[in-house]
This record gives sequence, C-alpha cells and structure tokens, in this order.
Amino acid sequence: MAAQTTVDDLLRDWFAAVSPNWSPTTVRQNRSIVDRHLSPKLGGHRLSTLRTEDIDLFYGQLRRSGGRGGHSLTAGTVHRIHVVLHGALAQALRWEWLWVNPATNASAPRCEPTAIYPPSPEDVNRLLDHVARVNPDFHAFLSLAVSTGARRSQLTALRWSDEDLDRGQIGFLRALLDAPGGPVLRPTKTGRTYRVHLDAASRDVFVRHYRRATRRAQNVNANLDRTSFVFSHEPAGGSPWSPNWVTNQFIAFREQAGVSFRLHDLRHFMATMMLTAGIPITTVSARLSHARTSTTLNVYAHAIPGGDQYAADALRAILDRTQASPDGMRRAIA
Repeated sequence: MAAQTTVDDLLRDWFAAVSPNWSPTTVRQNRSIVDRHLSPKLGGHRLSTLRTEDIDLFYGQLRRSGGRGGHSLTAGTVHRIHVVLHGALAQALRWEWLWVNPATNASAPRCEPTAIYPPSPEDVNRLLDHVARVNPDFHAFLSLAVSTGARRSQLTALRWSDEDLDRGQIGFLRALLDAPGGPVLRPTKTGRTYRVHLDAASRDVFVRHYRRATRRAQNVNANLDRTSFVFSHEPAGGSPWSPNWVTNQFIAFREQAGVSFRLHDLRHFMATMMLTAGIPITTVSARLSHARTSTTLNVYAHAIPGGDQYAADALRAILDRTQASPDGMRRAIA
C-alpha cells in the first residue's frame, strides 16, 4: 500500500473485488452507502492514519445530522454504514494494507430488532377479496404469499415445473432479483431449496391461475411449458414479473382496499398465525426456510401460545398450593 492511499482508494478496490459475490440488492445498497456517506466524509482520509476516534466522530455526526437536509440518521442506518466500513477495512487487513481494523472497536450504535406487526386476518381478507375482483392473476400471487410465507423474490421466480398440483405442493428453488440490466435469477436468500404444501383453498386458486395461463397461451398459439414462469405478462410465460413491479402493484391495490401493511408483512402474518394456532416452531421455521430455528424464535417468540401469561399463571398456582403452610413455598420449589 502506498503511503498516500486513501479510504476512497480502499473503497474502490474493495467494491471491485467483492461486489461480484453480492446480490443486486446488496450491490445497490452498499453503493449508496459508499457514495452518500463514506466517500464524502472519510474518502479523502489517508488510510494509514485512520483511527477509531475518527470513526466514532463520524458516526456521531451521522446520528446528529447525516440524513437528507441535515436530519438525523437512525441507529439502524448508522449500524448498516458501520457494517460496510468495517467490511472494507477488514479487506485491507487481508491485503496487508493495515495491521489493525480501526472500526472493530468503534462505538457503532446497536441495531435493535425491528418490531413485527403482522396485519389482522380481517385486513388480509379485505385485500384478497378486493384483488380477486379486479386482478385474478395478482390474487393468485397474493394467495400464495399468504399461504406459503414465501418472499417476493421466490414467488416471482416460480416456474410451472416447480408445482405439483396433484399433491398440492410447490417448490421454491430460486429467487428473482431486480438488477440494473433487468431482473436476474439467483439462489434463494438462504441458499436452500424447499417444498411446502398448499391448503385446499390456495390449491384451487393456483389451479384456476394455471387454467387462465393455459388459455392465454392457446389464444395466441403459444406453448405454456414447464419452464414457463408462473407469473408473467407474456402469454407463453417467457419472462417473469419484475419484483419492483409487484411491489408497485401491491401498493396500488393496498390503497384501493384501504389497508396499510406491506407485502413482506404477509410473510409475518403466515408465521404468527401458524404459531398462534399451536403449529410447532420447527414446522413454521421450515416453511419460512430459515437456516436455524433460533432465527424463527428470535423474530416470532411473541406469537408462541402461553408465554408470559402462562408463566404468571403457573407462579400463581404454586403460591395458591403453598399458601396454607409457611414453609410450603420451599417444598414446592424443591
């Protein structure tokens, strides 16, 4: 490393070296962090003299006035900036440009987990009923989102070869991500493939969608084969719906139906409703394709039946059983 190497030099070389391994979404997000925050404030700093104190002062400035128009940035946003900076400096260690990562001991704000607020069954049904009347194809998409809890990227990547209508199953084998040159197919977020069962009503919606798609293809003398995309603007299913187009359509239908939740909240809805109904967390975790059951537990523990109320009632039962004897509490606990 040259003595005059700057943080910008590192960011440029780091981005070129590692970004081919990222998803298009990660590339876009990290590029924005570099261009909007890291380069303007730290880019001209000599890499060899960058200290933890410099980084702490930078984070403090971001929290106070690092947003648009001089507004403050949230702790979560600053934490994401820290992750990017730390990653770039870690690459400098691997390249032996530095011997210590000054971001390791920096006082980055803690990233508190985002609270989960799933929509109510009434709001979900209100949206589904509205979309069923105005756009049956999008209704099929939303029905699958509700019943499977699959991510937008997984639903838009579905091909007809992924379904088994006789068994009422559907497989999620890939993901579709928006990229500058257009949507691209990638492995799923966790890198895992999996299959889920459909309930009878969702299966019927899917069957009707297949019949509509088949008729559209036949009307233009096209073939709907097993490689065709399930959700496509083209009669032959040659290209899938863009994930961003799906989100924009969802927002429009949401406003028409008078509900306010996000598309991704349908995933939370499926998980919380199943857990509330007493479905084992291992089953729900597999349906969500979480790599670890602990991930499901961390996000959805509040939805598991019993919980704090059960603990309070259990303690009261112990107290009631031992109330008659002064030393009863010791015996009950022992």
